[in-house]
Amino acid sequence: MENKKSITHVLENMDKNTLYKQKSSFVWSLSLIVLGVVSFSIYTSFDWKTSDALPHFLFILGSVFLIIGVLMFFFRKDHYYSAVSGQKLKLTQIYFQPGEQNKLVNLMAESRIDEVKNLKTSVSDGLKLSVMATPDGNICLSQVIAYLGSEYVNITDVKNHSQAEAVMLASIKSK
Repeated sequence: MENKKSITHVLENMDKNTLYKQKSSFVWSLSLIVLGVVSFSIYTSFDWKTSDALPHFLFILGSVFLIIGVLMFFFRKDHYYSAVSGQKLKLTQIYFQPGEQNKLVNLMAESRIDEVKNLKTSVSDGLKLSVMATPDGNICLSQVIAYLGSEYVNITDVKNHSQAEAVMLASIKSK
């Protein structure tokens, strides 16, 4: 089976006038780091009785805030935004029963999106339709992915949808 490019790979190689990638904000992580430093400064600035529980609580709280803040800063997620509208692309995955694979692949290839809602859905199974789109539907990409032999495999190439098709895919997601 040939290797198909993922939606993320296609987004990475899109024109920068259409789409751009940005890391999530560092404000939350910076706030947690500041809270940790403030907690440590309060802990060290007062003379505490050895029987007090508050200094131990401040020390633990400061440590937790610092560790989480630093981890959040270095492991921020990448998000994709439309360069035209500034809207963030959201990934949605719709799960189907594995027996529906051929039907799903054919319907997506023939752009018969309105018939996809008639397929048997599942809560979490070996077949999914990944859709990444802006809320207005100007940018909408989809791909059929199946769980084969202990890993997810891209079954179809990434398909770019029109705004009307994006609206139909959104109605399937909300079903």
